[in-house]
Amino acid sequence: MFTETLDPLDLRLLAQLQRDASLSNQALAEAVSVSPATAHRRVRRLQALGVIERVVALLSPERLAAAGAPVL
Repeated sequence: MFTETLDPLDLRLLAQLQRDASLSNQALAEAVSVSPATAHRRVRRLQALGVIERVVALLSPERLAAAGAPVL
């Protein structure tokens, strides 16, 4: 059972990461108006809690096919 609460900053960080998980910590911090140290600490906490399970790359099947690569 998950007992932690997520505050508005956690939710803003998660929303930004859902849009673009490749953001640098600096860019993420700027996007949610906090210091880079705060953003880093919060993201690490969300990872430790299992809220952020992993970071993945979304591939374009069309571009892979156009490049002659197998669709994974």
